[in-house]
Amino acid sequence: MEYRTASDVLKAHWDGLLPVDPLAIAQAMGLRVERCALDHSGHYSYNDGDPLIQFNADEPVVRQRFTLAHEIGHHVYGDLDAPRDTSEQFNASSRDPREVAANRFAAALLMPAALVKHLVLEKNVTSLQALAKTFGVSTAAMEFRLKNIGLL
Repeated sequence: MEYRTASDVLKAHWDGLLPVDPLAIAQAMGLRVERCALDHSGHYSYNDGDPLIQFNADEPVVRQRFTLAHEIGHHVYGDLDAPRDTSEQFNASSRDPREVAANRFAAALLMPAALVKHLVLEKNVTSLQALAKTFGVSTAAMEFRLKNIGLL
């Protein structure tokens, strides 16, 4: 199956429950996933038809989840051997277009805009901490997402 956006991936593989489970999605997409002790957050590679995501099992769960979603983004966008992901690449100031795209993909996968807007605008959930917990992300990632979809 071909995917172009995080929305395509969600439509094909998401069970509708929050928080979105990027590990289950990666596995449903046929990606091999390895928890590792790494000196960086994660890595995506594609060798001889074998897509592989590696992520640092020693990092906080919210970071692991974002890393997995980010690496799924590299797969969807055809980045056959993505750079090793360090904390600098997850930073909003990252300039590498592949990293920027993978970060946006991860945010859209883990925090679908329609659901974020529904919770904020219709359910009056305005606590940054409550939203971050609901979506299984860091408060920094949640704040960035709220800004990107025009709610902050």
